Amino acid sequence: MGVSELDQKKMEAIHYELSQLLKGEDARAAKQLVADLHPVDAAKITASLREEERLTLFQMLNRGMAADIVERMSDNVQVDVVSALHPEVASDIIEQMDSDDAADVLGDLPKEKTDAILAAMPRTRAAQTRRLIAYPEDTAGGIMATEFVALKESLTVNQGVKTLREKYSRVGDERAAYVYTLDAKGRLSGVLQLRDLVTRQSQELLQNIKITNITSLEVTTNKYEVAQVFRRNRYLALPVVDHAKRLVGVITGDDVVELIQEITTEEMMKLQGVSTDETRSLPVFKIVRRRVSWLSINIFLNLIAASVIMFYTDTIKAVIALAVFLPIISDMSGVSGMQAVAVSIRDLALERTSHKDLWKVLWKEARIGFFNGLILGAEIGLVAYLWKGLQYFGVVVAISLWLNTILSVCLGSVLPLILKRFRLDPAIASGPLLTTVTDLMGFLIILSLATKLLPLLT
Repeated sequence: MGVSELDQKKMEAIHYELSQLLKGEDARAAKQLVADLHPVDAAKITASLREEERLTLFQMLNRGMAADIVERMSDNVQVDVVSALHPEVASDIIEQMDSDDAADVLGDLPKEKTDAILAAMPRTRAAQTRRLIAYPEDTAGGIMATEFVALKESLTVNQGVKTLREKYSRVGDERAAYVYTLDAKGRLSGVLQLRDLVTRQSQELLQNIKITNITSLEVTTNKYEVAQVFRRNRYLALPVVDHAKRLVGVITGDDVVELIQEITTEEMMKLQGVSTDETRSLPVFKIVRRRVSWLSINIFLNLIAASVIMFYTDTIKAVIALAVFLPIISDMSGVSGMQAVAVSIRDLALERTSHKDLWKVLWKEARIGFFNGLILGAEIGLVAYLWKGLQYFGVVVAISLWLNTILSVCLGSVLPLILKRFRLDPAIASGPLLTTVTDLMGFLIILSLATKLLPLLT
């Protein structure tokens, strides 16, 4: 089957058929049904099975097929599946997975379960996996895999080709895109081009044909820097070294694609005040405790904005229609501001901008806010005029949205840069600050304008 995924109707039909086969303990037919699926589809269908059905299926499948399925499941489903398996079965599956994927799964399990699975694994692989788990997940060490091709630079070309053939099948195409050389102390000394291994004299030493100008990452490099290095240079893979410059792993382009998706998701969740590790599988009260702190802060900030209304109660009583447009103006301006926030946070993450570019960013966004606010203001002003039949009422609404849009876009564009300058997380802090100021100024602008023009609005 191709890489395209099945539609929902076919997924449900296969899910039902697989459930029936598992109930009848028809191992051969169940294995064949899963084998005919693309691993992505197999992972989705398997994840939707009941726990006892999943356990039965994984007992039937060969370990390689089971590993392919587990690798493509979401993190929380992986934890549920592997936790429920017997440690020996789980260890067999984990062994078949790429080292970085295996470490990610085990790192999310309870410690006692992880220890039990590692104890059932061969000693060398278990020690390697423990080292990977020990690296913080937001560093190059926590992202890298330990499958790579490295040759001693003292080898001849003929010996290097022979060793490469032996290692290639265990590493895979992508991680064998580059062949690295090591000095006598195991330190990264260069990289080889495959064409040189093919065209050079068989007795020539690798140290004479290696390329020494090579980019590498430290195990402690944070994930944002990792993404930046790949974005700037478009490498297929990069070596990762420890403090002694020993080669310990490789990060591939596929790893970075997943990393960028993860970073994007994290930033989006931070903007909404949601913890990046929150899943539906967490206990209800743990989720409540995490979310309510954010919501409580927003109550306080919204009270500040709403306090403006208290000073203009007479105006609102005189022109009750204003109450209809207050939330529209604050919401529309807030959306415009959040667009600017999102662009600034992305540019900060990709190192396309910094606090030094504040005035340049502000000038660009001010012009955008001017024209967007002009268009949106004219639209909502026309609606206000047609509804009430009062020309000046439409003008007040239009000008309010126009001015507040300019303000919110300008603030949204520079706020992340200012917060970053003071080492604060712009994704977490920008949202509530922008919302508060947008609401506050939106209410203030429309109500103060309406108060000035009150005789023309009644």
